[in-house]
Amino acid sequence: MANSKVRASRGPATETAALAPCNRHRRLQFDELGILIAAVLFFMIGAVSSPYFLTIDNLTGILQSITFLGFLSIGVGLALIAGEIDISVGSIYALSAIVAALLIKNGYGVPLAFLGGLGVGLLCGLTNGFIAQVINVSAVVVTLATLGVYRALTLVIAGGSPVTGMPASPGFFDVFGQGGIGGVSFITILFLIVAIASEIILRKTAFGFRLIAIGSNSIAARLVGFHVERMRVMLLALSGMLAALSGICSVAYLHTAGPTAGGGYELSVLAAAVIGGVQLTGGRGSIIGVMLGLCVIGIIQNLIVLWGISPNWTQGVSGIVLIAAVTVTWLTKRDRKRSNPIAKT
Repeated sequence: MANSKVRASRGPATETAALAPCNRHRRLQFDELGILIAAVLFFMIGAVSSPYFLTIDNLTGILQSITFLGFLSIGVGLALIAGEIDISVGSIYALSAIVAALLIKNGYGVPLAFLGGLGVGLLCGLTNGFIAQVINVSAVVVTLATLGVYRALTLVIAGGSPVTGMPASPGFFDVFGQGGIGGVSFITILFLIVAIASEIILRKTAFGFRLIAIGSNSIAARLVGFHVERMRVMLLALSGMLAALSGICSVAYLHTAGPTAGGGYELSVLAAAVIGGVQLTGGRGSIIGVMLGLCVIGIIQNLIVLWGISPNWTQGVSGIVLIAAVTVTWLTKRDRKRSNPIAKT
């Protein structure tokens, strides 16, 4: 009797909210299984088609190549799940790297350079979010504009040339930038820690639940008391900070920073997110899926090199894979609507 009273007091809306995490968990497992199969398939193609693919140097090279894109993919993936698209991350990546490199070169030290680079990324992300909210437009429009603004600012600050000649800093360049454990660099380990933490937050916390709820139906989320505008600004700020973190890590790894770095990264991270099952309209996706999608992109780009195909095709292949992923998503949604008449209404 007491149980029935409790159930009645909760109401259907509360019960639906309580069941949402379980349903989300099952759907994520299905999506991740599909992209995992695709990743394994491309991995097998690589192993069969090239004798160099399974070498330790090549596999660690693939992992290192997707690391810098990985930081960006996490931020963009979370924003996409909430229904927003950030395409300025490549420019923020370059701007933060240039600022950090210039601070180191001018003797301000690595800690201040690290904080300065992260601060630039945070400021860029907050700017994107506040502009989108003030003029009430989609973030994709704002970030399309700021993509060019941040890139121009990067070129002006750097004087159009790469920043080189930074003083020695063994802890930053030699240990963090070039060091590692078992062939896996410390930068990659940091990226994996950030990815795991992001997945746990998305799956297991109230913040993650609100994020998905806002992406699914922002109007309903606002009616139940979620701070939709605040959440979107926070996500764009987080996306900017992760892009900045990637840029700073690239400085440690390359011992230089170029004002044109990160060009075309936007397409690659969007492709990784969509391939990984993130819905462009929001409300669906996982960081594990994004990482698997990133692995597919990394393997394909590596095979382009091993097969002797011109590197000029790299971005083109990312675009083709993105179109294929969107097409598969569209076909899957169409099949679901056919099999479920309720979904049509």
